[in-house]
Amino acid sequence: MGAEPTPMSQPSSSAPAQSAGKQIQVQSSRLWAMFKGRFTEFVFPNHLSADQLGITLVKVDFWLTPWTRQDEHLPMSHLAEVAHERGLIWDSISIESSGGLNPLTVGGLPKSAAKRFVDQVRAWMNV
Repeated sequence: MGAEPTPMSQPSSSAPAQSAGKQIQVQSSRLWAMFKGRFTEFVFPNHLSADQLGITLVKVDFWLTPWTRQDEHLPMSHLAEVAHERGLIWDSISIESSGGLNPLTVGGLPKSAAKRFVDQVRAWMNV
């Protein structure tokens, strides 16, 4: 005889009602930061992540105080434009909100990762 699962033994779901689903991330290149002389970005690369709910950018302000970082989130409903600036070696992504102020910008991204990120975000925008 098998024991019936009790409410205490059942896995609890802490996921929100609207699941984020697939998530995509990209970070700036440490080599790019070294060539540009940006020590803070060499130690703590900028991270840009997106899911179907929004886009998040994490930047560390100063290498001696990594706890003073900027976490900026832009909901997908406020997204106006995703600009992909292509460079010779590294690319840059700029994400503008419908308000138009303070775009989320990350430079020094590997070309293939930047293209995947932009393509995926534009696909989510058009859904």
